[in-house]
Amino acid sequence: MSDKGDYAILVIEDNPGDYTLVEEFLTEQIEEPIISNARNYYEAKKILSAGENLFDIILLDLSLPDKTGIPLIQEIVAISSDIPIIVLTGYSDLAFGVSSLSLGVSDYILKDELTALSLYKSIVYNIERKRIVLALETSEKRARNFAKRLNDVLEEERSRIAREIHDEFGQQLSGLKMSLSSLKMNPGVNADVVPVIDAMMAEVNHSIQSLRQIANELRPVLIDKLGLFASLEWLVSEFEKKTGVVSHLYVDINQPPMTQTQEINIFRICQEALTNITKHAGANAVNMRIENKDDNLSIKIVDNGKGIGPDTPQNALSMGLLNMKERASLIGADLKISSFKDSGTLIELNLPTNGKENINS
Repeated sequence: MSDKGDYAILVIEDNPGDYTLVEEFLTEQIEEPIISNARNYYEAKKILSAGENLFDIILLDLSLPDKTGIPLIQEIVAISSDIPIIVLTGYSDLAFGVSSLSLGVSDYILKDELTALSLYKSIVYNIERKRIVLALETSEKRARNFAKRLNDVLEEERSRIAREIHDEFGQQLSGLKMSLSSLKMNPGVNADVVPVIDAMMAEVNHSIQSLRQIANELRPVLIDKLGLFASLEWLVSEFEKKTGVVSHLYVDINQPPMTQTQEINIFRICQEALTNITKHAGANAVNMRIENKDDNLSIKIVDNGKGIGPDTPQNALSMGLLNMKERASLIGADLKISSFKDSGTLIELNLPTNGKENINS
């Protein structure tokens, strides 16, 4: 029984006999196929350039008068608007067939082995596969948009909490410190009480410093005031103070402008990397190098620790690495992690700038 689907098919074929055979095969299996014919590359280009998604499938002969072989495949793939392409050819070279598939062709069928059923199966299979791929791409895009929005909401919430900690609790502690200072200066206070007041003031000072530290870790004030690179200098400096790990930072003076989203995500990636080093690496030295060259912002973080080996607690580490990779994906960056047992770990973040003034535009 014929398929009643109204498939729109472009047959790029210069041989009238081969075209007639393909047309017969198509009408044998499909009740009302919409078939168009291009007899050379120029005609195919003209038809495909007229509008996007006019066809469900393209049947391509590799020996056209004005272009042949791999160059022809590359050109048709480039102008096909992701329409599935089935190559129909007399070439029996298996290696050539495999290489053509790697260039973006959906299927490769020898003309000598072509039948109405095999052609129909290939057409239906590749159209359906394309539909599934598009559905998956749409689903992935929605998921990434959701992840980006969730990330933005989390950062906004971090910023709000940091402000409240700094403004509310910080002011309350500062007021308490002023009250204790006034109490200490009061002539009626017994001398024996003064050391107690001094101890309380020291505790308040410590609490103020702790609150500032917590607020900065939630949302570094430097990012909003001075940008990413000053914040990374602060991050590395604080890391060294807290852990005692010797830390070096090199920042290229050629610093590209970035959006707030990019700055926040890069900062969080570096923050997570240093946190993982603290928890798992056992390192005594860390180097962070930031360079902007060849239209690419490169950040490398390397430690001399024990690396990611079988003894590393994978659950906690994998969540951190997954978070870093997701953040890199959100800003269009590439994250690579290289590590060998007892030889340290290298984390490389690469963000294309493309020479633009704003690398997120």
